[in-house]
Amino acid sequence: MLCSKNSCTGCLSCQNICPKNAIQVITDKQGFWQPQIDKEKCINCRLCHKSCPVYFKPHNEENLTEIYACWHKNPQKRQQAASGGLFTALMLQALSQNFYVCGSTLTDDLKAKHIIINKIEDYPLLIGSKYVQSFIGTTYKDIRKLLLQGEKVLFSGTPCQVAGLYAFLKKRYENQLFTVDLLCHGVPSPQIFKDYLNHLKSTHNANIIDFKFREKPGWRRYQVIAKFDNNKKDISYKDTNEYIKGFLKGNFLRSSCYNCAYTNLDRVSDLTIGDFWNYFSDNVNSEDIDDDKGISMLLINTQNGKSLFNKTKEDLIYFAKDFQKSIEKSPRLHKPTKKPETYEQFWQDYAQHDFSYMLKNYF
Repeated sequence: MLCSKNSCTGCLSCQNICPKNAIQVITDKQGFWQPQIDKEKCINCRLCHKSCPVYFKPHNEENLTEIYACWHKNPQKRQQAASGGLFTALMLQALSQNFYVCGSTLTDDLKAKHIIINKIEDYPLLIGSKYVQSFIGTTYKDIRKLLLQGEKVLFSGTPCQVAGLYAFLKKRYENQLFTVDLLCHGVPSPQIFKDYLNHLKSTHNANIIDFKFREKPGWRRYQVIAKFDNNKKDISYKDTNEYIKGFLKGNFLRSSCYNCAYTNLDRVSDLTIGDFWNYFSDNVNSEDIDDDKGISMLLINTQNGKSLFNKTKEDLIYFAKDFQKSIEKSPRLHKPTKKPETYEQFWQDYAQHDFSYMLKNYF
C-alpha cells in the first residue's frame, strides 16, 4: 500500500524495496514522479508500506545542538561551491578515505539525478545547487549493496531522500554510512525546469550545453548562467532570473513540500548543511566576517556526523555559533514553505496555456 499522492515525497524507497519490480514510476500532470503498483506483479508483501518514510518516519535519537559557520580554506573550492564549500570538503575527505559518495548531479541532458562516485577527480559532478527534484532511481539498492560489501558511503540529498534511505535500509549503519541533508525550500517540478530550459533554447535559437543555478560574482546576489552551443551565454542575477523568482514564489513545488515533515529540528541525517544567510559575526576572530564569498551553515545532529566533521575540520575555516540565535531566522528549521494562494490557479493555467503565458503571469 502506497501513501497518498499529496503525502508522497518521491523518495522511491518503495520502488527500491519491491522484490517483484511491481512498482513503476509514472510522471504526473505536474511533472513529478509518482510510484504506481502493478497489481498483476504485486504479491501483497507490504514491503513498500513498511519502507515508506511517510508511514514510518526514521528518527535520530541524538539530536545534538551544535551549529557552525564554515567555509573552505581553499579560495578556489569556496568559489566553485554554491555557498561556503562545506560539502566539497566533506566529500573530498570521504573520497580520500576510499568512501563512495552519492549526491545529485545535472546530466548531459540537464536532468537532476543521484549518482555514486568513488574517484576524487569526479567530485565536481556533485558540487553546486540544483533547484529541481533529483531522481533517486536505484540509488538505495546500490548503497545497500555497497554497505553489505563493507564499503563506506557518504549520502547527500534532501531530508526526505535521507529519510527514504533509512526507511529502506531499516538501520543507520553507524561508522559506515554518513548522511548529509539540506536546508530545503522544497523541490520544484522537473517538468517546469524542462519548460524553462526549452524557453531559453527558443529565445536564443541554440541548444544549452551547460547550466549553473548559482555562480558567484557574489554569494548573496548570485548569477544563473546557461551556456549555449553557439558560444553565447544567458546570464541573470537571482533577483531577476525568471526561474529562481518562480521557485521562491513556490507555485511549482511538490505538493508534499507544503506539509514537509522535516522542516524542524528533528533532523534525520547526521549533518545538515545550507547557506548561512543570517550569518552574524561574534567579533572575536578577524576571519569571522561575511566577505560575500559564501558561508555554509552546519548542524551536527549525531556523533556519527561529528566524527566526519572532525576529520574534515583541517580543510575548513569554522566558528561555533549560538544555536538559538542561528536557527531563529532559518525558516526551514521551523516550518514548511507556505502554499501560495495562487497554487491551484497556477496549475489550472499551466494545463491551458503555453509557457510564455506562465512566465508572464507567475514568475
